[in-house]
Amino acid sequence: MAQALPDSQEYQAKPNEASLYSRYLDALGHATNLLLEASGEENRAEVLHRLAEAARVNHCALYLNEQCAAGQLKARLCSYWFASEQLSHLPDCLDYDDYPLLSDTLHIGMVFTKNLVELPRAEFSLFNGISVASVVCIPLLVGGEMAGFLGFFAQREKHDWLPMEIDILCVAANNFAATLARQRIENSLRASESRLRVLVGATEDIVIEFDAVGTIHNVWSSHSQLPPASSAAHTVSSALPADMAHALMEAAPRVLSSGRSETVDFALVDDLGDQYFTGRLQTVPAEGGHGLHLVALIHDVTLQMQAEARRQAMLDTLDLLEEAIIDMTPQGKLTSVSAGWGKLRGDQKAVRTMADQSLFQFVHPEDHTIVSTSLKQLESGQERNTTLRFRLQDESGDHLWVEARLLAYRSPQGSVTSMRGILRDVTAAYLEQKRITRLALHDPLTELPNRILLQDHLQQAIVRAQRNGTKVALGFIDLDRFKQINDTLGHHAGDVVLRTLSQRLLSVMRETDTLSRWGGDEFVALLPDAAHDRDIRMVAMRLMEAGRLPIEVGGQEVQPTLSIGFAVYPDNASSAEELMAAADDTMFHAKHNGRNNVQFYQSLSVDFNAI
Repeated sequence: MAQALPDSQEYQAKPNEASLYSRYLDALGHATNLLLEASGEENRAEVLHRLAEAARVNHCALYLNEQCAAGQLKARLCSYWFASEQLSHLPDCLDYDDYPLLSDTLHIGMVFTKNLVELPRAEFSLFNGISVASVVCIPLLVGGEMAGFLGFFAQREKHDWLPMEIDILCVAANNFAATLARQRIENSLRASESRLRVLVGATEDIVIEFDAVGTIHNVWSSHSQLPPASSAAHTVSSALPADMAHALMEAAPRVLSSGRSETVDFALVDDLGDQYFTGRLQTVPAEGGHGLHLVALIHDVTLQMQAEARRQAMLDTLDLLEEAIIDMTPQGKLTSVSAGWGKLRGDQKAVRTMADQSLFQFVHPEDHTIVSTSLKQLESGQERNTTLRFRLQDESGDHLWVEARLLAYRSPQGSVTSMRGILRDVTAAYLEQKRITRLALHDPLTELPNRILLQDHLQQAIVRAQRNGTKVALGFIDLDRFKQINDTLGHHAGDVVLRTLSQRLLSVMRETDTLSRWGGDEFVALLPDAAHDRDIRMVAMRLMEAGRLPIEVGGQEVQPTLSIGFAVYPDNASSAEELMAAADDTMFHAKHNGRNNVQFYQSLSVDFNAI
């Protein structure tokens, strides 16, 4: 299984994206074919081998979730590949409770991508112990639940994964998840088949014994469609209905040759309609002790089949009741709605009072355009069906988020005659998605944009500046002697100071500006669309004055001061990266000049001018 990887120099070389893309797609193609062939241990290990070579990592592992007797959720090592026998082995079992960052990231369906130096203590100890320096863990989602993860572990000091690499590895993880889902379905089907056989055995009402040539030796039956006991000594073909005889005689040679039982199904028709039967054939010694006979245990399962059909219809109906079904004209006029429509809107009378009503009466005004566009695309034939989200008004006047699946019905001539929509309430999922997105893009303490969102705003500001001929100012703001506040008053007091200061700084900035927490006691002020230097200097002065105001913490007054360094695009930098570096250098110059001042970067030769 083990195979040496290329030397570290090859890892450090910047890959050619075309060849990298080709390498990953080749590995993904082989992996997909292997998973489609079979999901055994040997195939899984080969898939991991292919993916590890494509990703240039030392370890690749498949962990699947299991619940121990105490109720804790653990990840069990199911399959793995490693580059050398001398490498440290991955742990056989991971307790999610011991690694909160890894657990939380995977359980919300996000990819865990970290270098060793970025990890908190628990995860650092785990991966440092096996000499891993770069980690990518991708959750396996089966039926909306995290069933395990696919892990890639490299010994390089630092590895910057390209988005394309992560995307392709996520596709590979989805293929593993699909394999797991398929196994679950197959297990469920086998379990259902086993239960069905038990039930059939309990309701047998016909037994027929016959030999290899089809001569009937014994019959126990009282069914109107099946032969009486007097049929003994007749043949299967002459005594039984044709469909039954054909099913039994076709299976008989296979049962005799294999010695294993076999089940057959057939239907018979009488004045009452179709009747359904299932039979199980197995061998028994002949009464004289010479050779084998076949015994068919045949059961009338008509009532069960009918009951199952009704049960399935009821389940389908109940499933639909969780959603609202609406029929409407291509213009959105409602023609009929299901009971779920009233449940969705919180108005049970809505089903009876929908005459001449339009869907647009209940759609939030801001979402009219997206709904109207979707209906027009369906009517024009651009789409056969579509899925969209919009806000729907309930009976109380509030709006809930719904997901609508729309499809168009066409006449033989091709024109749209009507449309059907299936609507379900996704408000909770939508709000949770917004919450997760906000957590990912905002600082949890100050609720200011974090580095990721700042980078996005900065890139957009530079694009506008290039297009409109304006400037972009970026200021690094450092709270002087913040460590003394933490040491003397405690970290809670430090948090109060940071929150209070962030609100004061934000209050003196323009509506179009962005204030971001860079980390620790540092903030970054982004001033886009600046037309004149004096506007930038005015905002800088207001930031300085706001930062000097005293802050009361636990009955004590704290007198903060700030060191601020500003740089301007395109005067001091030609890119976002250069602008951030220039502003950061300028802030450090302000601190070296005694703190409590603002400095502006005047040229790339680092000539500064204080306010």
